[in-house]
Amino acid sequence: MRGIVRGIVRGWIYRLALSVLLLLPVACQPEPQPLSIGAMPWADGESSSYRITDINGDFAGTATITLTAGAATVEGAGWTMRWDVLAQGDQEEIVVEMQSPGLRPTLSTLVRTRGAGREAVKATYAGGQVDMELTTTRNVITYERVNIPSDARDQRTLIQLVRALPLAEDYATQVNSFLPVTALLERVTVAVVRQEVVVVPAGSYAGWLVELRTGDSTSQLWIGVETPQLVLKYIDDRSGATYALE
Repeated sequence: MRGIVRGIVRGWIYRLALSVLLLLPVACQPEPQPLSIGAMPWADGESSSYRITDINGDFAGTATITLTAGAATVEGAGWTMRWDVLAQGDQEEIVVEMQSPGLRPTLSTLVRTRGAGREAVKATYAGGQVDMELTTTRNVITYERVNIPSDARDQRTLIQLVRALPLAEDYATQVNSFLPVTALLERVTVAVVRQEVVVVPAGSYAGWLVELRTGDSTSQLWIGVETPQLVLKYIDDRSGATYALE
């Protein structure tokens, strides 16, 4: 009888411990809040330069991000974000025009040069629809129309959008993200992990460590605590590239 009782007790303790372990990860995840974008922390003409290293930590190139007030495709207030990237022999020029407030995209263009080859992607956003014009290195043009949620943001603007969120301990929200190059639509969870000191070529800063989680990747982003909440560092989980503020 004692053996039976001990077996029952052990089984109960095991099931209880397993239940607690299963619940722990859920308890550690903050509940996502509705997306709320505040005032833009940057000023017209802000330009930031980044050193790019590859997955092995070797130098891979440079990137410059410029934010300019106004946008040709936006009536009234708007912003234009430009990426200039030179990495491992490839050159990319990305321009995204956005509404303000909210940073919803209206137009984006990507021009990529590889050696003598040049390819381009132009995406025009209209509510829940994106019209894309794709030009190959052989100058062949094709067109594609994709339906997306009307609140989707252009994937290339996400790390800037995070700067305008009310970042704090246990903060989390979700954003619909669209990448015209591959027509990839994702639901991205933006979650603050902790505040810490991050060291980059530009110096040492207090920053929020933020994770950008999708179904198959978790990228890391460090945003400065102090205004203008600069993007200090970004590790792209898919490419393995690290961008560090210079």
